[in-house]
Amino acid sequence: MNRYFSFAALIGIFSLFSITVPVHAEGFYVSGELGINFGESLDTTGSSNDRASVCDGYINPMYATVTQTPGYEGYNCTGPNRGATGDWNNSISSDEGILLGTAIGYRMQDSRFRVELEYFYRDTGYDEDSDVYSASGESGDKLEQELVRTIDRVGDMTSHNLFANVYMDFANDSKFTPYVGVGVGFGFTEVEYGSVWARNDDAARITTGNAPDGGQALPNAAEIQANLASTASFADKELDDTLFGYQIMFGVDYELNESLLLGVKGRWVDYDSFKDGGIVWDPLRGHPPYLRTPQQAGGGDREHVSGDMKIDDIEMFAVSMNLKYAF
Repeated sequence: MNRYFSFAALIGIFSLFSITVPVHAEGFYVSGELGINFGESLDTTGSSNDRASVCDGYINPMYATVTQTPGYEGYNCTGPNRGATGDWNNSISSDEGILLGTAIGYRMQDSRFRVELEYFYRDTGYDEDSDVYSASGESGDKLEQELVRTIDRVGDMTSHNLFANVYMDFANDSKFTPYVGVGVGFGFTEVEYGSVWARNDDAARITTGNAPDGGQALPNAAEIQANLASTASFADKELDDTLFGYQIMFGVDYELNESLLLGVKGRWVDYDSFKDGGIVWDPLRGHPPYLRTPQQAGGGDREHVSGDMKIDDIEMFAVSMNLKYAF
């Protein structure tokens, strides 16, 4: 609600001024700003190179025979190129945080236009645990057959941003100068990410290994279910990516003296999707983040399990106070 009120207030300021008379003198200026950012809600999509739980040698010592059971022929327990085994989706609510910025700009001669190289820092404190609401493939099988709690956590989202901007000033016969601007640049972004996949502590309520439609139960289904009961997978990692972004800005400056301007500025920034891999669940189903024990691997590849995270709809609205000094 506050962000929409701020937006409406800034638009109202523009309506107070006509587009007439001269602009400020040409030349360089520097500026600094302090404000608050409002991060929009996020949509997340996770994936991993894990296999089905029945293919985990720690959980199922008979993993190599799974495909010999009718209904399980399509499981890839031992073959190469397993790839991602399904996605899971989540959503994180909007939140807010601090915004700090500085810039150096140049106002063109006999023109309403000025150009600017800007740096700003944003820290949006999402700090939210959210239950996964959908999953597909083998991730979906785990969700339906054994899991009682599946959580994605997004902590702080921070970014160091470098943008090139172009502004047009609407000068008039008062000391107020409204303006609009556009910019493009990059956000060097970090996200605190956590994950918890917790299994049912009652083995009798786990259905992993039971007979699928038209198939048979695995011969050691009870052992698999007992080994899964009360286990959990945990991940805690700081993800990072460099995102292309663009922004639209609007504001109004007040002339304190010939060199100093005090203003209010609003901006809307939209970024590309965030992507990062290397998420590791340790423990994974209560054991090290591998699919094989050292003995089962025979000293070879134990098949390390890792995941990827994609975050969409990374948008931000911000309102700040700024101070410009013209040389």
